[in-house]
Amino acid sequence: MKKINKLALLSAVMLIVMACTFSLGGSQLSEAEELQTVVAQTVAAKLAEEETLAPLPTITLAPTATTKADPTQTPKPCNKAEFVSETIPDNTPYNAGESFTKTWRLKNVGTCTWNTNYKLTFFSGDKMNGPSEKNLTQNVAPGEQIDISVDLKAPASAGTYEGVWKVKDADGAFFVNYITVKIKVNAPLQNYSVTLDIVPAQGGSVWSNGEVYPEEYGVGDVVGNHGVQAFAAFGISGIPASAQITEVKVDFSNYLTLGNPFGDLGCLRLYGDPYRPLDAGDYKTPPVDGALVRWCNSAQLGSITVESDLAEYLQSRLGTSWMPIRLQFNEKQTDGNNDNDVLGFFNMSIAVKYKAP
Repeated sequence: MKKINKLALLSAVMLIVMACTFSLGGSQLSEAEELQTVVAQTVAAKLAEEETLAPLPTITLAPTATTKADPTQTPKPCNKAEFVSETIPDNTPYNAGESFTKTWRLKNVGTCTWNTNYKLTFFSGDKMNGPSEKNLTQNVAPGEQIDISVDLKAPASAGTYEGVWKVKDADGAFFVNYITVKIKVNAPLQNYSVTLDIVPAQGGSVWSNGEVYPEEYGVGDVVGNHGVQAFAAFGISGIPASAQITEVKVDFSNYLTLGNPFGDLGCLRLYGDPYRPLDAGDYKTPPVDGALVRWCNSAQLGSITVESDLAEYLQSRLGTSWMPIRLQFNEKQTDGNNDNDVLGFFNMSIAVKYKAP
């Protein structure tokens, strides 16, 4: 439509110019006529210029779609294990011939289920009395875990020992290639015996009224109705801190009796008591729990007896210099008869057996 209007305008201008020319009969143009001619020519030129310079329509191309390639995924293997945890850390100490159980926890991170035809297999190093092979005890689906255990025994000689184990599938192909057990075997233990006696300067008696009598070992009650307790310390520095106490026998038969302490005061008891140094505050008003040994008559006190609770107490004291004890009648502090009912000890001995390198 725009192009047609421009052509019509150009035609009209030309007609005007021609009409003016014909009316003048070719004579010279007046100033007004020349001006009209110039105007017409200018309009015609402008229209021609716009026609020439008319812009072409812009064509916009659609963007080219880019195809993104999927990343390459590596397929999971059929049999693959992931280590989770283990018992018996490396260099755990054991005594010669001591039995123990090593356990590895593995996770199935492959695509195949492990079945009971899969086997733990000894590969190299120290077998430690273990089996050559051991089947898995259960099926393990992908994503599940299993504890694989093997019973072993520490070798007879001191030293460091290490065994390497593997796991293979039902076709015999190994896929767990290096799980280990590593221990240290202590030097073989020897049997020892020792007799412990009290160290007189380290003990004595304490009365309920606060009186202290060093190196006198009486227990019961005395005139004035005062209770009496005895405190003794056995030197144990000669027993190695690493020893294993196997037996303790008590021999407190070397004593004298005043009055009737068992009849009037009940049973005599032995307690572990880290009293040292001895002072009035060590006296314990009965009744008191936690006795390690008990004697209820003179016949029992005169016998040599094996005492397991006292052995445990001695074991707990190894690494120190002393095993301190307290003796007291525990049913009552005094019978109130204002008389002496006392056991007086001349010596107290403890026979000890233990194992040590």
